[in-house]
Amino acid sequence: MRYGAYIGRFTPMKNTFRFGFGKKLVLHALAMIGTCSPIFATPSGLNNIPTADTIGEREVAVQAFDSFGGTEAHDFSMGFKTGLDLSSVHLELGLDGHLVPNSSGPFYFQTKAGFEPWKGGKIAVGVANVAVSDQSRAGDPFTYSVLTQDLQFFRVSAGYGIQTRNNSVLLGLDRTWKVVGHDLNLNADIVQTNDQSRWLSSVGLKYELCKSIVLEGWANLPDHGKTSFVAKLNYVFRF
Repeated sequence: MRYGAYIGRFTPMKNTFRFGFGKKLVLHALAMIGTCSPIFATPSGLNNIPTADTIGEREVAVQAFDSFGGTEAHDFSMGFKTGLDLSSVHLELGLDGHLVPNSSGPFYFQTKAGFEPWKGGKIAVGVANVAVSDQSRAGDPFTYSVLTQDLQFFRVSAGYGIQTRNNSVLLGLDRTWKVVGHDLNLNADIVQTNDQSRWLSSVGLKYELCKSIVLEGWANLPDHGKTSFVAKLNYVFRF
């Protein structure tokens, strides 16, 4: 299993995610989650930063995630992404958005292009938080570049993100072990927030429940404020 294909949202560009087909999407996702068929699971990325990994071609990752704790109530969102290989360049495309509570929307588009210039090393550039509806309620896009290097004992990711009044350094570590025959990925990252005046660190894990379902969770540890948490379920299938 490859860990690194970011399927979530970046803390530096946190906004209220809203989109409007909630009940159908939730029911459809729950129906798919009901089976553990033997297909490729490719969840990746760390907690609050992107990595240079990309989801594979003809793979679709569907995610449902809830943030809670800190200063916010529960915030349930869903999204999906897929990959496309163009020779040596690997593309990733996705949409995500908030469902409940309160009104839903807008849609947010994200994409990144990655390549592997040397063994164990990957580089990617991308943009996220691009509102495709209801721009008046959306935040600004978040553009980034990131390097992910496998150092055998662990992987390290380092990059930089650009957003209006919120540029940020992106740093992270992760390592994967086999536990009861399934992949367990432990990771930590740190990112600048609040126009580079604050730092947000986090620790998290992913566990491959079966080849189509990966459970994920992490704790956000800001240098100022309360700890918050995210629980996520990833369902990945091939077509």
